[in-house]
Amino acid sequence: CLDHLPDGHIPAQDGDVTGVEEPPDNNLRTQRKTKLQEAPCLVYDFGIRDMPTFGAAMAKSFGCEVHAFDPSPVSIEWWASARAKPLRDLPNYFFHPYGAGGIDGDLTLNEYDWGQVSIIRYPDHMVDCTKYDASKKGQGQGCKLKTTGGQKTFTLPVKTLPTIIKELGHEGRTIDVMKVDVEGSEFAFLENMFDGTGGCPDFIEQLAIEWHHMPWDARYGEGSSPSINAIVTLLHTCGLKMFWQHSPGGWRSPEKIYVDLDMKDVRYNLASFHRER
Repeated sequence: CLDHLPDGHIPAQDGDVTGVEEPPDNNLRTQRKTKLQEAPCLVYDFGIRDMPTFGAAMAKSFGCEVHAFDPSPVSIEWWASARAKPLRDLPNYFFHPYGAGGIDGDLTLNEYDWGQVSIIRYPDHMVDCTKYDASKKGQGQGCKLKTTGGQKTFTLPVKTLPTIIKELGHEGRTIDVMKVDVEGSEFAFLENMFDGTGGCPDFIEQLAIEWHHMPWDARYGEGSSPSINAIVTLLHTCGLKMFWQHSPGGWRSPEKIYVDLDMKDVRYNLASFHRER
């Protein structure tokens, strides 16, 4: 919904941009401040791994002021590498090595797909029935508990949206697009957003979300998820209407590990919302 992006520029601000590390080069610092004063839009990009395609396009093609957030080791390693230099050199693109959360502080996150981190914790043991024998009697009938090997854990910083807005000096600003792809932390993050902003985040124009590990309501079928329905209802009440989703029921995870977690129908979906005037 890029046609909803505003034209024009934001008013000039005096002094440094709060919460943003200034580059050591004076010319680049001047370019950065000038670019931010002229930026037609503000974008928050939560969860980028080492593939910041969305935020890069918003910064390069539309001239938005883009703030990317990800505490994953793979993201921090990418930002320090030569691959990130084109974005590091952009005066209107910023990376912050912390995540989106329902609290402010350190959080224990777990090793996840593709070098990312997640709140999802896999079980230490799973039931192995590869040698199941129906003729055997007694507990397990030949099944046994098998160790999974566990996950690496990381103690990493996360912040709530109200705190981020305050620390970056964006109070009173409109967030034109906020993308949230945070591997399961979206529920706590969005719930805190409602609690911490007085009920409705009327400063957000567009919201793009990837839902993770969502359950479905057996009474209504795969297109209905109680946890998502509650948040979407609040978003609609606040004027953010869903205008696109990947599919009504999302897609199922093929990973057996979720069956061992008794999460037998784990699903994912993508959805986008925009403010109706």
